[in-house]
Amino acid sequence: MHLFYQPDPHVFELDEEEARHSSKVLRLGSGDMIHVTDGKGLLQKCRLNIQGRRVGYEVIETTTVGRRGFAVHMAIAPTRKAERNEWMVEKMTEIGVERIDFVVTEHTNPETLNRVVNLTRLNRIAAAAMKQSQQYYMPVITVNNKYEPFIKNVGDEVRLIAYVPEQNTVEHVVSKIKAGADTTLLIGPEGDFSPKEVEFALENGFQTVSLGPTRLRTETAAVAGCHAVNLAQIL
Repeated sequence: MHLFYQPDPHVFELDEEEARHSSKVLRLGSGDMIHVTDGKGLLQKCRLNIQGRRVGYEVIETTTVGRRGFAVHMAIAPTRKAERNEWMVEKMTEIGVERIDFVVTEHTNPETLNRVVNLTRLNRIAAAAMKQSQQYYMPVITVNNKYEPFIKNVGDEVRLIAYVPEQNTVEHVVSKIKAGADTTLLIGPEGDFSPKEVEFALENGFQTVSLGPTRLRTETAAVAGCHAVNLAQIL
């Protein structure tokens, strides 16, 4: 059954974009059944009532889907290209992520930050990815987090920073994951973290981890890391 997103459970109507998709792309009509979620675990089975461009629905059945037993939090220094940030949000949402925080580091370009990290657009992409992957929780996305205050406030049991010092070997991220534990994984910018930033993270309970033997772009590292944390929970 097709899944749609309506963040306000008291509004029994699809927004303009969702309405157009239902009638023009999917060719649904009045009387057809759909699922609607608010992105916070609410799942409604609904019957469509289409009147012109307005697509309303009647709720037939309501259930609440519980959260999974662990949370994946990805903290990432944004890349300089908007499409790469958007791609990583889409893919991490499909894989499974509870929170995505964009963090400003020493090597983050402040002049391009607002241009390449558009919160409204990222939330729209995350909503589409949530529906595509048949999930019922939207990840929380935040931007413009200052590095040191952010690091100090991370409270997850497992705190990891993807960083491998020159001529040094650290364990792969999979080996550091604890079953059922909430995990924050920190991914650095183009040019990596500064030594001061790595030291500060370690002082605040983070552990260095590897994502594999090859050097990855920021967006690739984020997706690979998100997948590794999820995978480690079921191994």
